[in-house]
Order: sequence, then C-alpha cells, then structure tokens
Amino acid sequence: MRILVVSHPPLTAELGAAQIALALAAALRERGHDALAWSPEPLPPDTRWWNLQQRQTEGIERFAAAEGPFDIIDTPAISASRKLARHGKLVVRSIQPELLYLWQDVRSDLARRWVPSPRSAVQAAMAPRRAGAILAGWSRARLILCMGSIELAWMLRHFPRWRSKLGSYVCAPSPGERSALLAVRRSRPAAPPDRQGIRFLWIGRWAAHKGTRRLARWIAERAATVSRDTFTLAGCGRAAERDLPPEWLRSGRVRIVPSFPRSGLPALLAEHDAGVFTSTVEGWGLSLNEMLEAGLPVFATEAGAVPDLRPFFPRSLLSFPPPASIEPWPDREDLEAGGYLARFDWAAVASSYEEAVLAS
Repeated sequence: MRILVVSHPPLTAELGAAQIALALAAALRERGHDALAWSPEPLPPDTRWWNLQQRQTEGIERFAAAEGPFDIIDTPAISASRKLARHGKLVVRSIQPELLYLWQDVRSDLARRWVPSPRSAVQAAMAPRRAGAILAGWSRARLILCMGSIELAWMLRHFPRWRSKLGSYVCAPSPGERSALLAVRRSRPAAPPDRQGIRFLWIGRWAAHKGTRRLARWIAERAATVSRDTFTLAGCGRAAERDLPPEWLRSGRVRIVPSFPRSGLPALLAEHDAGVFTSTVEGWGLSLNEMLEAGLPVFATEAGAVPDLRPFFPRSLLSFPPPASIEPWPDREDLEAGGYLARFDWAAVASSYEEAVLAS
C-alpha cells in the first residue's frame, strides 16, 4: 500500500507526534509498504496561532493532490477534510485526545485571569469551530485509531455510532533508543544509596493537562517533609521558571532542564532514581515507556498509557503521589519474559495497524 503518515509538527524526533509518525512509517516500510512520513512544516510566513489549523490542512491537501493518490492518508482528525478524502482513504490516528485537550486548554487559559485577555477570548470563541472540524474528521474517516485504552473507552462511551470503525494502537520507543534505554536499565543499582534522597524526574511540556499544578503542590509538600529529595523538570521550556517559587531553584532542590536532545535522554534517565507522571489528560505519554524501560519506578496518575502499561509493570508502575517512605524499593520486572518487549514494539504496532486498515 501507498501510505501517507501526516505529522503536524516538523519531522524531528524531539517532538512526540513527529517521533511517532517517523517510527510508524519506518515500521510500515519494513513490512513492504510505500510509507512516507510528512509534515506541512514549514508553514507560510503569514501563519499565526489563529489560522494555524487552516494553514496545516491546506498544506496537507496541496501535498496529497500533487503526490497522490494514496491508498491511505493517515492524518489528525482536525485535518481530515473533504478535499483530502479525494486523494486516499482517511485513517484518523489520534496522537492526543483532541476534544479533551481543546476543552482543557480553553478552561485553563480563562481560569488564570479575572478578565480574559483578547487572545483567550478569541481562542474560546474559536473552540466550537475547531471541535466541529474534529467531529467532521472522525465522521469522514474509514478508520479511527485511538491512542491506548483510555481514549478508546472514552470514544466508545461518547460516540457509539462509530463503534464499527474504532480501534486503538500503542506506542513504543524507537528501536535505536530502546537499546540505549535497556543499557541504562542493566547498569542501574537495585535501589538508591541510603546516603542520598530520591532524585525524582518529571518530563513534559509545561501545559495544564500535564498536571503542572498538581506537580507543584506535591513538590511543595514533599520538600517540606522529606529534606533530601530533589526534583528535575525536563523538557518543559522556560515557562516552569515563571510558575515556580524562585527559592526552589536557588536552593537546588528543583532543577529545570528546559530542553534536551534525544541523544541526551539516556544520561538524564540514568542520573535519577524515580519518575513522576502527573497528567490529568494525556494522549500516551512516551516518557512513561522511556522511564520504565530505563529501570525507574514511576509514580503516575491514571492517564495516558498507564492502564496499558500496568500489566507489564505491576511492581514499578505505581500510583501518584509516592509515599513518604518508599520501602522496600520496587523490584524491576523482566521485560522479555513478561511480554513487554514483544507487545510494545513498532514492528508489532505496524502489523496491527495493517490488519486494522485492511479490515476497514
């Protein structure tokens, strides 16, 4: 099959949606398909936040018209337009729960101010139009692939009329990154040395749906009761510095790593003892896979990939927040014997994807 896998963000492994598109396309090529990962970036110079979705969709439509037809056009729902459907069967593959993210972003933006800013007011006014485009994309799609079991259950509950074309898929680190993560796992001691506190790691964008308020409250509570623990917030840009008390950063208890290259991820994971995951709404949360594969116990809220991963990590995927004293330190699971490495592998994901597409 000739398959176009669309990523709204630029095709760089530093961006989660693009990383997934690149991995899926590569795995489909391994199965003999002509699969192309593509992004409408760079967008025209007149692109602004208020016309971003329009510019992205127009770019995808132009590319599909020029390079098509395709057997499959795999695209986010908001860009699954009527014009795009002329150039291939639409598969709407979720990378995030789009309606829930939209609602969460609008609500959080408006809640931060007594009087909404002009931009907040415009974004709130645009929300119904964006929601309409997402619903229309789902309606046009031959197949809707949700990201994980939480989103699939939500879609089945709210849109039962599309039950016959609903499916799901899972995510995994790329094969090259996996070998580095497993090397970190093998070299990790069984438990942190007694002389030091626990070095906690949180990875993600500094966005409301990532549970940033919950994270800040927990840091404040734990720092007040457990004196030796430290906290690293990575990949969050500079926004976290504006929202957190300056004394946390000056004391060294909280360290912010605004960004890091993918090549730096193994070292970042190796220098920490435990991960935290605080999302209220999440697509998947690939950092969960990465932290768990690197041997970190992870204390996580019930969001994203957590229920899909828990059967494979019964000892090291634990509920957030962590207890005051983590004793005994969790034992690590055998990833191969437990079936994790076979299930969460892009070759297996591509095989399931192919089966779902052929059945649609």
